[in-house]
Amino acid sequence: MIKICPKCGSIRINWIAGGIAGAVYKCDECNYVGSFILEIKPEKLDQFRRELNDNKRSEQ
Repeated sequence: MIKICPKCGSIRINWIAGGIAGAVYKCDECNYVGSFILEIKPEKLDQFRRELNDNKRSEQ
């Protein structure tokens, strides 16, 4: 399983803080900061990114 950004789909996610309250991550691509990240199988990454881009286009 790989960690990915829920906002842009990047795998460039870094753990920046943690402790009792839980982990906080930062995306190097879109600067998302939060505790919510996605973990998916590597073979599903391209499919997730396509669906994410399709959803972004339909919202515009």
